[in-house]
Amino acid sequence: MSRFSRINTIWRKELIDLLRDRRTVIAMVLVPMVLYPALMLGSLQALEVQQALLGTEVYNVAVESRPAQLWTQQVIQEDASLLARSAPETGPAAPDAAQEHSARQRSEQRPPPFRVFVVADIEAAVRAGDVHVALRFHGAPPERLAPPALDAMGIELIYDGSDVRSRDFAAPGLSGILQRHGAALVRERLRAQNLPESFVQPVAITERNIAPPERMSGAVLGQIVPLILIVMTITGAIYPAIDLTAGERERGTLETLVVAPVPTIELIVGKFIVVTLIGLLSAVLNLASIGGTIYLGGVGDTLTRGGEFVFPLTALPLIFVLLVPLAVMFGAILLAVCSFARSFKEAQNYVVPVMMAALIPAVVGILPGTRLEGPIVVMPVANIVVLTRDLFLGRFDYAAIAWVLLSTSLYGAAAIAVAARLFGQEAVLFADAGSLRTLFQRRFFVPRMAPSAATALLVLALAYTLNFYLQQALARSGLNTEALLIGLAAILALMYGLGPWAAARYLRINVPSAFALRPPTAAGWAAAALLGCSTWVLTIGYVVFQSQHFPVDSAVQRHAQDFERELNGLSPVLVVLTLGLIPAFVEEWFFRGFVLSGLRSGLGKVPAVLIVALAFGLNHYSAHRIVQTTALGLLLGILAVQYRSIWPAALAHALHNGIAILSHRPDGLQPLLESLGLVLDEKAGVPAVWLIGGGVLCAAGVVLALLQRQGRTEVHR
Repeated sequence: MSRFSRINTIWRKELIDLLRDRRTVIAMVLVPMVLYPALMLGSLQALEVQQALLGTEVYNVAVESRPAQLWTQQVIQEDASLLARSAPETGPAAPDAAQEHSARQRSEQRPPPFRVFVVADIEAAVRAGDVHVALRFHGAPPERLAPPALDAMGIELIYDGSDVRSRDFAAPGLSGILQRHGAALVRERLRAQNLPESFVQPVAITERNIAPPERMSGAVLGQIVPLILIVMTITGAIYPAIDLTAGERERGTLETLVVAPVPTIELIVGKFIVVTLIGLLSAVLNLASIGGTIYLGGVGDTLTRGGEFVFPLTALPLIFVLLVPLAVMFGAILLAVCSFARSFKEAQNYVVPVMMAALIPAVVGILPGTRLEGPIVVMPVANIVVLTRDLFLGRFDYAAIAWVLLSTSLYGAAAIAVAARLFGQEAVLFADAGSLRTLFQRRFFVPRMAPSAATALLVLALAYTLNFYLQQALARSGLNTEALLIGLAAILALMYGLGPWAAARYLRINVPSAFALRPPTAAGWAAAALLGCSTWVLTIGYVVFQSQHFPVDSAVQRHAQDFERELNGLSPVLVVLTLGLIPAFVEEWFFRGFVLSGLRSGLGKVPAVLIVALAFGLNHYSAHRIVQTTALGLLLGILAVQYRSIWPAALAHALHNGIAILSHRPDGLQPLLESLGLVLDEKAGVPAVWLIGGGVLCAAGVVLALLQRQGRTEVHR
């Protein structure tokens, strides 16, 4: 039986066992089918009933004198009569949906009934809750407001902002009455002076909402659905993760599974597929239940204040695609966490912190001001939440979608690597307080010649995230360009140099072997020189092609040009050192050294080179550069694998960076290149002879590397 057949058998068996359990079916199918209609319909109907009751309740108003009481009662009665006369024309039973945004606005337009009392201390009455709102009068008395008088009266409206009746019904309702009365007095004064209303309102403002119904509906869904999907994806995967780990341990079958003649990795993959699949099914069923409840249950019309509700169906396929890496990440994390539990109850205690840790970035993403930019692009969970909200709004930024998918997939791969590393170890299998410490104490680590694939992926994910945050913090620090370059070089040296070295030392991994530090042959140096002296011109040619057919945003282009001018004002030695040589060495040390050796030991040569090349491209954090950086990473990976050393790749990388930097500097190689016919102009492009020459040299370097005879395959343990 092949590996895939065994994995297929394992996950199908586990899935069937779980589906036979009524608790799984209830949690995954029945709960969302019953929960959302009951929750959403019940809560909205209760809200409508409460709003209706509060809107018809009689509210108490306090004033300080008898004349003020009489005047206030008269104004309230006149406003009620005016609204009653205009009711057949405006239709109070069906107010304008565009204006029905809040209870305060509804109270302004349709004020509740009021009773007016004379109270000595009106503020104390409001504070004690004896009345809902109070009025204090300043200036001219009410009888001097009508024409021909031109006096003005000030009214202070006092309310309790902590009381919903005072804040949302009494205060705005009375304020609306007074505003309409004031507007009526203005019209009377204008008529008395034979002046048009435009005399006091020379600028008339009308608002028009141009958002289509689908976008308005998406705005409502974007506030509700993303957070629910996160929660339900986690909760859907919790029970199977617990049952397949702690449940197996309680039943006494986990040890039997581990000693079975099946590789542990196949067991964990089979269980992982089941956990992820059920998490996905739970999320999809919840999404379908939410959509059905909102669309068919009439909830959408309520949420859009009576406007037309159109479900944004075009966003659903992409949202489902986003759920896949998210479910993968949560499934692997839950499986790893639950592996430590010795009982079902203990596993439930372990998953609570996981849910809380997931909800924190989810809440950050759901905030109205959060946008898919900066650190949010790679922040786990938060990027999914913000992107889901944008998709509901019809914002299809495919570059952002790609970054979110790739970063979440990377986190998912790292989580899988951790779960695979933990599952089946004796310290986890026979978990107790003493054995769990062996997972973290250095003296219990077995010496290895190279990191495992799980370790390599975990360190890669950590370096990717921390490097991004540190670079963003550096960019926002306000430092000058010289300090920025030095800081960038220091961050790269820390994340890609010192960090992997410290991890290797702590995990008792042989540093020379893990980082491929063996000296190369003369052919290796020659191949590196050929690639390093050619790839820079091919990269420039691709950039010119990209700018002509896939132009970069003008703001980004201006920023790049300004930065290039600032670099030209600095010492070429500093620029080449910080942007060329240091990045070349530490990136090869990490990617073609630590990560490649780890992935190669678990995945083989070709998949490892491809994955590392893609990771190298992603770690430059630029969608416009991902093609050329990934291609360069592929060529450097070929050098590292064929010569089993990072030094040829480091030389080629340093030559590529250094020549590319100096070719744009008047105090560098630019005069020499122009004398040879290469003028770096995006409009003119790169001369064909230079592209052909660069292609020939690059091909020669690749052929020379591929002709390198491989010795005995190293087995990393």
